Amino acid sequence: MPETAIIRLKKTVLFQKLLEKEDLLGEHEISKNIISVVRETAPLLERIPENMPEFTLHNANHSAKVVELMSKIIPSDTLEHLNIIELSILIYAAYLHDIGMTASRNEREEIIANSPEFAKLRIFNEELSLKFDEAKKDGDHRTATFIEDKMFTEFLRRNHVECSHEFIKKKYGVEEITPISWKRIPYFKLVQAVCDSHGLPVRDLCDTKCWRRNALVGDQYVNVQYLSVILRLADILDLDPERTPRCLLDFINPKDETSIKEWKKHLSVIGCKISPEEINIEAECEHPIYERALREFVDMIETERKESILLISSYKDDLAKIYRLDLLKPITKDNIRSNEEYIYSDFHFKLDFHRVIDLLMGERLYGDPTLTLRELLQNSVDAVRYRESMEKKEGNPFSPFIKITLKDQELIIEDNGIGMDEYIFENYFLQIGKSYYNSSECRSSGVEIDPVGEFGIGILSIFMVASSFRVESRRKPLDPLNPPAPINVEIPTAYDYFVRRPSSRLRSELK
Repeated sequence: MPETAIIRLKKTVLFQKLLEKEDLLGEHEISKNIISVVRETAPLLERIPENMPEFTLHNANHSAKVVELMSKIIPSDTLEHLNIIELSILIYAAYLHDIGMTASRNEREEIIANSPEFAKLRIFNEELSLKFDEAKKDGDHRTATFIEDKMFTEFLRRNHVECSHEFIKKKYGVEEITPISWKRIPYFKLVQAVCDSHGLPVRDLCDTKCWRRNALVGDQYVNVQYLSVILRLADILDLDPERTPRCLLDFINPKDETSIKEWKKHLSVIGCKISPEEINIEAECEHPIYERALREFVDMIETERKESILLISSYKDDLAKIYRLDLLKPITKDNIRSNEEYIYSDFHFKLDFHRVIDLLMGERLYGDPTLTLRELLQNSVDAVRYRESMEKKEGNPFSPFIKITLKDQELIIEDNGIGMDEYIFENYFLQIGKSYYNSSECRSSGVEIDPVGEFGIGILSIFMVASSFRVESRRKPLDPLNPPAPINVEIPTAYDYFVRRPSSRLRSELK
């Protein structure tokens, strides 16, 4: 497998251009180093389906295709100007930008057991986590494994850029022996920067401290920013059926709806013409779901094209002459069509936000406006009971109180419950119908209560009796030496943005 990958790499325009320039210099150190890296990474890339079995191909063929696409979008005179370091960085990045999707069995077990990011993913995928726990409890190992595989796939998808960065650092970051070097000068950090870029918005590349336009390796200038733009475009443009062979789709038979859409989206493409001046895509789709997915993907490519052009157009003088991007023609969806088994449309139900909110906080749902007070008291009761349970678990004394005051037409309800920090406020209070007390995150804390209130929809009932309300709170700190900042938020209506104010409460003061 490695030798097959090397044969394909050697046929690419970029590698041949590198050899030409090395011939002129009378040396072939860099091309030999590239071959050694590809020989190591190609088998690792073949392991990606072990952890992401339903994903479209991210193997060495994808890497080679990215190298081929790079030469198609770089103008010919710019390609001639690229030096041996820049050409090598593009090739390295093509083979290393997805390397973070690989994980051995031991690495996978370590991530599942100890990674904070995987733990967060389980918390936010509450429904999957509940199904996983139920399957394990019932001894349904097949379902539990399937769910864990799905969560691990999502972990790699979200974190593979950071994992790729760490892989390069661990594997090629020893400066004395790294193959990513020239005349004993290591430049693996420049490769890292280019790989890092493909997980970020284009606007982040404007940071010329991280993505320099004039980095030096020996006596060779390197435009890391331009190389990053090229990697991103080439990576996103690998959408033809070579990446999704139908025989492999039949073998894998994916069950996940998102995976099915990705495969069918690629298989719908029947023509793709890419040149330094324009990108043309032709596709025939068997279902509107796949056509919509492809249209959305083309919109994403068009956004990438426009933002990349805008970034490169900021170049001046010699930089503008050397590093060009000539993709000035917009990418259209005119040649994406139905196979005549359906008529494409974007019809779907649309919610009237104001009307729905009116319903949720109106008398039709709650009947009696005085039930608003009950909702607020229920929230305080739950907060107090939760803190009481926490203090008892920690062996601390606790005297709960809830105080109601009516002052100058303002109803004030205070309690000394658990309180909220910004994270709880944003991820639970603002999520209508979502209850922190019923979440896996709450259960994982080891403190369980049977909540009496539905913190979410009920809070909207306040607008049945009030024109606005304010929330001021501070969460009981897990670390007393580093208490969370208090929050103080005015909510003028159910439809407007909230107004944050400084809080008069001290960080050390409980709610």
